[in-house]
Amino acid sequence: MAVIHADKELFEKMVADKKTFLADFFATWCGPCKMLGRVIENIDNKGELPVDIVKVDIDEEPELAQKYDVSVVPTLYFIANGEAKENMSGFVAENVLAPKLKDLAAQKAE
Repeated sequence: MAVIHADKELFEKMVADKKTFLADFFATWCGPCKMLGRVIENIDNKGELPVDIVKVDIDEEPELAQKYDVSVVPTLYFIANGEAKENMSGFVAENVLAPKLKDLAAQKAE
């Protein structure tokens, strides 16, 4: 799977197309966001990234951040088949995130 930097148009197309992905709302100035980025990179390097990661910079896409009520970064939205199923705010450790990504992948429509 891939790590994709998305603008509002691409993000909303993925939702409309009923894609399953992890939305990572972040800011370039955010320390915990950088730490989470390394966790995602580590999962990817192990070949254990079962869904696409869609990164949204809240400073570049404030309307999208507002639509998803992002008030803290990082904020993760687990989106299955175009529908937000769960969200988490703040840094998330690899031992918590990796199983959640596998659970998300299992929710993909066949």
